Amino acid sequence: MQLVEVGPPSLRADVRLIAATNRDLGHRVEAGTFRDDLFYRLAVFGIHLPLLREREGDVLVLAEYFLRTLGERMGRRQSRLSDEARQLLLAHTWPGNIRELQNAIERALIAADGHVISAAHLGIGGHRSLVAGRRSEALIAAGSFPTAQPLLEVEKQAVVDAVRRAKGNKTQAAAALGLSRGAFYRRLERFGLVA
Repeated sequence: MQLVEVGPPSLRADVRLIAATNRDLGHRVEAGTFRDDLFYRLAVFGIHLPLLREREGDVLVLAEYFLRTLGERMGRRQSRLSDEARQLLLAHTWPGNIRELQNAIERALIAADGHVISAAHLGIGGHRSLVAGRRSEALIAAGSFPTAQPLLEVEKQAVVDAVRRAKGNKTQAAAALGLSRGAFYRRLERFGLVA
């Protein structure tokens, strides 16, 4: 009796699967909300990439990259970030990570009339910024708004206030500001507040 092969021949393949998540799958396995067999198939070589807010040195590099690549695609090659826009990019906590940064740059390229992208063009800050903006407008209208401060001074004051409210506990101060300890300590160094 002779065996006859039916169907297409088998092909060998060498495949590498790369998967990404913003969840801690190890904890999910322990909690029983993620299949352990799938976790162990995926977890051959894990790479932990810190959140964007923990890598503030990368924010401006990535912003410039998106500005260049998106600007080229949109015919806005000469666009550049104003100093205020740069300060806002560094001060923002980036809950949406790199996609949020990319969207902010794309939004700014669409919104900007000229070649200079201002902080207002970025559209970041969420509801807190809108509330703060309305409060500022009301204070200005009432004539009781203090002179405008540069964004870095406002950020420095927020760091100082958080440390004071946390009675010197830097971990609590960082948590109150929504920053990792590393990002918080970098701000302390930047503002000369390291004791």
